[in-house]
Amino acid sequence: LTEEHLLSLTSRECIWRFRFSAPKIIELAEALDIPDSFKTQNHYSFTAVEALALLLAQFRTGSDQFELTSRYNQSQSSLSELLNELNEYLNERWAHLLDCDSEVGGILHPDKLLSYADAITASGAPLENCFAFLDCTIRRICHPSIDQQICYNGYKKIHALKYQALCL
Repeated sequence: LTEEHLLSLTSRECIWRFRFSAPKIIELAEALDIPDSFKTQNHYSFTAVEALALLLAQFRTGSDQFELTSRYNQSQSSLSELLNELNEYLNERWAHLLDCDSEVGGILHPDKLLSYADAITASGAPLENCFAFLDCTIRRICHPSIDQQICYNGYKKIHALKYQALCL
């Protein structure tokens, strides 16, 4: 999975597989400060773009890693190790921005969340405690035994949940 391969995909296909266009993945790999030769504990080596693309593909599918191993010609052990270690690296590298208890006030600090909610409310939102929006991806769930009609998505013909906003 190289930059050239990503750039050879149509924009639609790239967004379908990774939720980002190829130029954005390349830009994001640099912005996230992922080392260009990302080496795992067992010495599997990935380029920064390849590592990020595989992580995004895993987040996109949300399923087991079999599909990724067959689609991107990687062993399950290398893929599993990469996904775990890259996730850990990103959490450690950018923890100062995500720390809720930080005195500096990371992006998820309660005071910041209140200011986000105030800004969204000032823009005309009907909720006063909404601080973020999700991409509205439909998440399939098992067939519920109670209140089936509430979870049934007639458009997709499945039982699913669809989260759209985060509130305080």
